[in-house]
Amino acid sequence: MAFGALMEGRTILDLAEGLQLRRVRVMGANRIELSGFDDTMRDRLKAYGLFHEIISWKLRMFVPTDASGVETLNRVLDRYPVERVGEREAA
Repeated sequence: MAFGALMEGRTILDLAEGLQLRRVRVMGANRIELSGFDDTMRDRLKAYGLFHEIISWKLRMFVPTDASGVETLNRVLDRYPVERVGEREAA
């Protein structure tokens, strides 16, 4: 459910420890970006299945949008529960 809502682009999830998930458009593709992470979280997030890219000299982390994305997102939400669900106009 959370995966579909994020991919639709109308939902922003604020998670524990200052993390946030939202849909972004990067290099012509819709992606689910995790922001607010720090260096100590990076390895754990990669182990959960997130991937990272350096874009404009900034490390950014994304939930896969393929079949593995739902399971990856569930791992993240198990560790960093949702604190607030926000809505925005579809981008």
